[in-house]
Amino acid sequence: MAKSEHDAQKASEQAAKIAMMRRRNLVMLGVVLGLAVLFFVITIVKMSTA
Repeated sequence: MAKSEHDAQKASEQAAKIAMMRRRNLVMLGVVLGLAVLFFVITIVKMSTA
């Protein structure tokens, strides 16, 4: 019984680690997309004002 509890804890820790990695990937993706959009908007504004 103790072994299965330990396995369950291990599995939940692994799941938490995977969720954290996925969240970090989403944050990185959001930052990259945000920078790309910002760059795009700045370029359009420069072109429209020029």
